Amino acid sequence: MKNFLIGGLICLVATSYAQSPMDTMYVHYTINHPVLKKIDIHVTKDKQKRKKPLIVYLDGSGNFPIFFKNKDGRYSSSVPLRARKYASEYHVAMISKPSVPFSDSIRYSENGRRYYPETQDFYERYSLDWRAQAASEAINFLIRTLPVDTDKIIVMGYSEGSQVAPAVAVLNKKVTHVVCMVGNSLNHLYDFLLDARVQAERNQLTAIESQQLVDSLYREYEKIYADPLSTSKFWYGSTYLKWSSFSKVTPLENMLKLSIPILYIGGGKDRNQTVIDMDYAKLEFMRKGKTNLTYQVYPESNHFFMESYEENGQQQWKDRVDEVHTFALEWVKNHPK
Repeated sequence: MKNFLIGGLICLVATSYAQSPMDTMYVHYTINHPVLKKIDIHVTKDKQKRKKPLIVYLDGSGNFPIFFKNKDGRYSSSVPLRARKYASEYHVAMISKPSVPFSDSIRYSENGRRYYPETQDFYERYSLDWRAQAASEAINFLIRTLPVDTDKIIVMGYSEGSQVAPAVAVLNKKVTHVVCMVGNSLNHLYDFLLDARVQAERNQLTAIESQQLVDSLYREYEKIYADPLSTSKFWYGSTYLKWSSFSKVTPLENMLKLSIPILYIGGGKDRNQTVIDMDYAKLEFMRKGKTNLTYQVYPESNHFFMESYEENGQQQWKDRVDEVHTFALEWVKNHPK
């Protein structure tokens, strides 16, 4: 059974492994870019050296290593895709966050909260622009390095990675398919405003408390937009640079620039990324007369595609994340560029 956690805005889909897949399943490449600096790319091994489609998988927010060792000695991952399952059919590539190793032990605070130390280099480079440009550079590099079937170059993004994926396709015309999962379509900062209003509707806040929260959010946003490049000022655990970069151009604006097939997947009971924000994307594509967006919602799923149900008086969880990825790749096959 998978263990799911949220630490601040760090969204980890933690799948247990007995040992690190670092030396058993991946080949590691490094690009030393004059502007982006070091880009670390990790690709599933392929003994047969066959020509295969490429999946570039973009994980969610935060600075955890892609594989991280827990107290019990087992490894978990920030990436929900079971890459081993698809490695025979695809080159599956992942990209480390700036200044973050592929695999390492995580730390524990006094209250038991898991974290990984952040560095100044991470603060200075971590932005939507860095993530999108690094992914585009990785695609170009992998096409030169591996036997890639360029008829299918798929960028998949989960949570924060969902915001990055359309930006990658705008930058790199070699991308043939975009898959966005549980990520906003509108300004990322708008989700906090929506949440404040929804809490009032759920009677979790009074109307007055909700309005006070909205007003306080606008005060913070004003500070962020007044100093958008700051890496020394923080809000909600991240730099102003990070927040402003993810709120400069919306994912929907980037989606609308694309003519390639786009799959957008949401969870109806997602409390991390409200589906209310996501719903607007389909409406806007219809208004514009664009038909290249497929919108799929799992009504009972949360942010991790887990669904709660009761059995014998006990709460149980059904894990649908593998089903979601299988659906996404079947969709790719049925939607040629």
